[in-house]
Amino acid sequence: MNKINLANSYLTNDSHPPAPHSYRHRKWRERGYQESLAPISSDSEGGTLIGQMGWAGSHAHTHGYLWGSAGNMGALMMEPIDQDCLIPIEESPRGKLPSAIVVKDLAGRQVLLTKSGSRLDMIALEHPTLNLTILEVEPDGVHYRMRFGTPTISQLERSQVAPPKPTSEFFHYMLIFDRLGDQGFNALVHLQPKFLNLISRSEHGNPDRFYNFLKGYEPETPIMYESVGGIGLVMEKAPGIPDLSFQSLRLFKGEDLTAEPLNQASSTDQFRRVVYWIGHGTFSRGHDILDSYRHTEYFEAAARMAWEANQKSIDSQAYSEEVVSCILNEISANQLPDLDPADAPSSQPFDMSQSRLVEASSHPPTSKSENLYNYP
Repeated sequence: MNKINLANSYLTNDSHPPAPHSYRHRKWRERGYQESLAPISSDSEGGTLIGQMGWAGSHAHTHGYLWGSAGNMGALMMEPIDQDCLIPIEESPRGKLPSAIVVKDLAGRQVLLTKSGSRLDMIALEHPTLNLTILEVEPDGVHYRMRFGTPTISQLERSQVAPPKPTSEFFHYMLIFDRLGDQGFNALVHLQPKFLNLISRSEHGNPDRFYNFLKGYEPETPIMYESVGGIGLVMEKAPGIPDLSFQSLRLFKGEDLTAEPLNQASSTDQFRRVVYWIGHGTFSRGHDILDSYRHTEYFEAAARMAWEANQKSIDSQAYSEEVVSCILNEISANQLPDLDPADAPSSQPFDMSQSRLVEASSHPPTSKSENLYNYP
């Protein structure tokens, strides 16, 4: 069994490129391998993020979180990749963002992205140039150069083929990195978790009920997400349109899509951690790939637990709103500085063993069909 770790084996010299002029070598070159470039150090920021991408893709695939191996990932580089590791700028294929997306704050910055058609479960197993690219934004904030994971302009002209492309949803990354990249949005992960998508297509996919359904099954959910607006929800639409970029941006900033946009961004401690495109997938953020990935993994695990309980006819009743509120109050109280008992805020003591009795005494029983958190 292959050992899964946090470093790409080609960057640590545990694996080696195929022999020159071999079939595999020729195919590698078509996908963007450049033998003349220096390898990215596995201990650099770029090498670390590449290793994390490989681990996240393998982990999601191994645990059955994905439809196939669908999804993509990206990171805004805080430390530029060494020029010896990149194609010369004059030989780098040039591309253009959609006209609605202008990212002048990214001018001169580098963005690490998965390529269109890449399988996430192969990032850990293959050379980075086969699945990843590095985009460098030009001063106009509209055009970019593909500096990694592609044949050069000269090679493309000789072969008369189109260059590889960044993920088809790359402009979502570019807009959010442009507006929020230096405010805790250094990395983004977009996955298509299957149990989350199954639930979203059930009656519980209604935006007014979806987050409550998930937080009712796992007390960590409100603790981690309630203070930052829960999970942002965008109704299902074509994923490759700029409107989805701007709606996701507003939700990450803590805004409500039904309200007028805020004149100023929310404070950084109110930024959402995960946005869910209903029926399509999650878009989660963090300071690196692993931090971003854990939010998708968390919600997919909660959705899977609820779905499997339903399939096995387990009466998996969710926490009531009262229990959730009590958990939040206790967590908040325990995070306050020590106070004199006379000054401490009063709160109702909570006994988990008596939670059903307390709930039953204060609320009339409801039938399963009326239970907002469980499947009928």
